[in-house]
Amino acid sequence: MSKFVIACGGTGGHLSPGIAIGQALMKAGNDVVFVISQKEIDSKLMAKYKDFKVVKTAGTPFSVSPIKLLKFLFSQTKAVFQMLSLLRREKCDVAISFGGFTSMGLSLAAAILKIPLVLHESNRKAGKAIRVLGRFARRVYVPHGVNISRGKSGIIKHAGYPIRQEIRKISQRSAKEFFGFAPDADILLILGGSQGAAVLNSWAEKNFPELAKNNIDVLCVCGPGKNGRDDYSLRGSDGKIHRIKYLEFCDNMNAALSCAHLAVARAGAGTIAEFARCGLPSILVPYPHSADNHQLENAKCFEKQGGTVLVRQADIGTLLNEVLSMMKNENLRKAMLKNLERVDSLNDMAKIVEDLTFIANNPH
Repeated sequence: MSKFVIACGGTGGHLSPGIAIGQALMKAGNDVVFVISQKEIDSKLMAKYKDFKVVKTAGTPFSVSPIKLLKFLFSQTKAVFQMLSLLRREKCDVAISFGGFTSMGLSLAAAILKIPLVLHESNRKAGKAIRVLGRFARRVYVPHGVNISRGKSGIIKHAGYPIRQEIRKISQRSAKEFFGFAPDADILLILGGSQGAAVLNSWAEKNFPELAKNNIDVLCVCGPGKNGRDDYSLRGSDGKIHRIKYLEFCDNMNAALSCAHLAVARAGAGTIAEFARCGLPSILVPYPHSADNHQLENAKCFEKQGGTVLVRQADIGTLLNEVLSMMKNENLRKAMLKNLERVDSLNDMAKIVEDLTFIANNPH
């Protein structure tokens, strides 16, 4: 049995794959400690996993603002000392970081103690943390087709997106029942990622009357503190009542992904991977201010693979027509399902776990 410490907090895009890798390593008989941020969203998601060993670390995001930069440097220095203590206490064999500000402390501590460091980049463009910390890494996993120049050969390996064990397609009827929708409802899922997307929330609220008129129900996952809206219902052209349901946080993504016929979402790598796993066609509206515009690159790649339709936020005025067209085009959605199966086949964790086991047993 080997001991792994995984830094994966800060956003759902870092936390979810970290949990997935941890689950797979634990299933293989290893011991795992998860390092998360002090953000509420991390605590909410981790609360589901009662048997996990979890440590909250100091840390704030990088900023060029002088005051925020000082806060970043102070918190990251504190995090390094905290992680040095953790790695020594736990006698860690391998440290794994998933990027973001939470990964800095663990990664630098592992480098100081000469513990093998493994990085995982989920997006089509590597983030700042991965680019900076890559020089200390024994291994960097990147998406298929992505290349990062890193001196020594063998450091970069292509891998899919790790998906939590519980993310899988379930009965659409039971998923609809979980949220209180009618068994025959045609449902549009609005998903702005772990933090929500105000633009998509507002779009859903503004366009629900037209969606209901076209006999479409809506499930909108708003994000923490972004609700402020009440569920309501309208009668559609079919004479039936159709409703929009708002959730600040969804702790049953199985049901959310399984109840819908189509999703409108941001283009995080985790969101895309979960759509592929659950066979959910989508329209992606990338966040235009994401670091290095990585969400746009994610969406472009996914569109080329035939799993989505890309609508830029600047063109959100066209989104309603795209939604109505796709909801009415069952043949297109069926064709997308085949493409989603092919995309999902790339997200096999077995090779990652095998490689991590090798690194743990061969630290030098």
